[in-house]
Amino acid sequence: MSKRALPLLLALAACHGGADVNALPSFVVKGSISTQSYDGNNDDLLTGGVGASGLLSSTAPAVSSPPTAAELRRRAIYTNYRALVDISTNGGYGTLYGPNVDVNGTPHFVQGMIAGEEWLAYDDDGTGRVNATMMVQVPSSFDPDNPCIVAAASSGSRGVYGAIATAGEWGLKHGCAVA
Repeated sequence: MSKRALPLLLALAACHGGADVNALPSFVVKGSISTQSYDGNNDDLLTGGVGASGLLSSTAPAVSSPPTAAELRRRAIYTNYRALVDISTNGGYGTLYGPNVDVNGTPHFVQGMIAGEEWLAYDDDGTGRVNATMMVQVPSSFDPDNPCIVAAASSGSRGVYGAIATAGEWGLKHGCAVA
């Protein structure tokens, strides 16, 4: 064996460590991982299906009684998006930034909805009382041969969609997974 091959073999062995690489991490509540695909037409990762014009609306998306999980998700995305950026036309929404503005800063007459998959998991400290929600959105434009991921931390008062209008939008538009 050559001296150059030995470090590579040791690194590969250390990465795998003999463990199942697909095993659920111990901090994730068993059975709590869910995934949902969004087609980018009826629902999407960035706007929750309301599109650029729906985010501009002063009327929040309707919910039934009791609300469905999809309705609560749509409302959370709408509320979080509008809470973090100025969605007025005079403030630049739709002309300088927003779902309808491409990565080059050019506005288009589109809704800017982004297709892909959303994965949710829940962390439990073991007591059942201290939990955290974790999410990753992977746009259909994600290129596994040129991967990128954006960590979009929410402020303390917001949930997993808290950074959707800022780092989340940038990452999804650039084909990055957003966590």
